[in-house]
Amino acid sequence: MTRDQLRRQLTAIEPTEDTYAGLSAADVDVLVELVKEDEDWIAARAIHALARIGSERAFEAIIAVCGDPRREIRAAAAGAARLLPPAASDAVVERLVGDGDAAVRKLAVQSVTPRTGDQLLALVGDLARNDADPRVRDRAQQAISDARTS
Repeated sequence: MTRDQLRRQLTAIEPTEDTYAGLSAADVDVLVELVKEDEDWIAARAIHALARIGSERAFEAIIAVCGDPRREIRAAAAGAARLLPPAASDAVVERLVGDGDAAVRKLAVQSVTPRTGDQLLALVGDLARNDADPRVRDRAQQAISDARTS
């Protein structure tokens, strides 16, 4: 799809799975460009679209935005991590559990699944014990519990 076509598709007021329908690895480069948009919500939707594509290049693009200065973009990557295969998901969550923004850390912790590796679970365990924000601590404790009981 062209940039304009993809942008139009991603601008649905209420996103549904149809918002992300028909995307393929051929759209990754255009989606990466949309991540650079000034409108954070379009960039965030592009990240969620990349997570649904399933190509290595799409996963690499999501991992790369973990260092973006915009909180909304890092938050979108954290939220999209649970849609990724285990290695890519762990790479995103690992980068974001130490984020300076509590909301981003909380979203990263929410992307922990039973597939999450032991090394990353240890980092989340540290958050469960030591994070300055009680909401992050609580969510990290829940994530550890959920990951171990599933």
